[in-house]
Amino acid sequence: MSTPYDFTELTDELWAKVEPLLDLFKRKRSGGPLPISPRNILNGIIFRLKTGCPWSMIPKCYGSKSTVHEHYRRWAKNGVFDQVLEICMKDYYSHQGLHLSWQSMDVFLIQAPVRTKKRCS
Repeated sequence: MSTPYDFTELTDELWAKVEPLLDLFKRKRSGGPLPISPRNILNGIIFRLKTGCPWSMIPKCYGSKSTVHEHYRRWAKNGVFDQVLEICMKDYYSHQGLHLSWQSMDVFLIQAPVRTKKRCS
């Protein structure tokens, strides 16, 4: 069964909640190439985070790799992604029921083997 979170791009409903966070970062000067939609840029960032691909492999429909990465750095530095995550969690909770009162983490740590070079005598 498909849920609203089987997406590769933001839904219209979720974008309406996230868009006001990005209004502060709209381009203020005129001239130059036409600006890329913040929604496209955010979708490009989500694509990169979901796939783990390098910035250079982001599809061109989201904008150039340098533009998407520049916006990612600016938004991350200003705490936008913390707010986006909070919006997404609240939205997911309203659709699916997310219970944050109980959490678990499972880890397994071992010491990395130490390699030594054999010395010639």
